[in-house]
Amino acid sequence: MSAFDDYLAQLRRLDEVRRGAEEAAARDASRTESMGERVDRLTERATQQRAAVDELARAARVEPPPPVAAQPLDGDPSIEIGAAEADLQIARTELEEARFLAHRPPLLPRWRGDERNGLIYGLFALAALVAQLVILRTVKAADLTEAILLGVFMVACPLAAFAAGWLTIGVVGRPRIIDREKKLERNFRLGLALCGSTLIVACLGFFS
Repeated sequence: MSAFDDYLAQLRRLDEVRRGAEEAAARDASRTESMGERVDRLTERATQQRAAVDELARAARVEPPPPVAAQPLDGDPSIEIGAAEADLQIARTELEEARFLAHRPPLLPRWRGDERNGLIYGLFALAALVAQLVILRTVKAADLTEAILLGVFMVACPLAAFAAGWLTIGVVGRPRIIDREKKLERNFRLGLALCGSTLIVACLGFFS
C-alpha cells in the first residue's frame, strides 16, 4: 500500500470516528432535551396540583400543608424524574380522596346518610330505653299524680332522644364543604320510629 492509500484510509477512519462522535452527541442532546421536557411537564403538573390543594384547603377552612423544599438530584436523573412522577401520581390520588372526604360528613364519611343517621338515633333511643326501664323498675306510682308524672316521663324520654339525635345529626352530619343546593338529610321518620319504639319496648319489658 502506498503512502497515499494509507493516508486515504486514515482519513476514512477519522471520518467514521467523527460521524460516530456526532451521532453520540446528537443522541445525548436528544436525551437531554427529552428529560428537560419531562421536567417541565412535571413542574407544571406539580404547580397545578399545589394550587388545587390550596383551593381545597380554603374551601374546607383548614390550613394547607406547608410547601416542601425541592431536593437536589442524587443519582441517575432519569430514575429520579421517574420517581418524582410516581410520587406526583400518588399525590394526585390522595388529593382526589381528600376532595371526596371534604364533601362528606366527618363522622363515618363512607356510610350512607340513612345508615349514619340510624346509628345516631339508635344510640339515643337505647339510652332512652335504659332510662325508661330504670324508672319503671324503681318508681312506684302511689297515686294519680305520680302516675301522670310517670306517664309524662315515659313519653318525654323518646321525644328527648329524638331531639338529641336530630341536633347531633345537624352537627356531625355536615361536611366541611357544604353544598348549598343539597339539603341535610335527617331521616325524620326513621328517628321517630326508632325513638318512639322505646316506649313500647319499655312497657313490654316492664309488664313481662
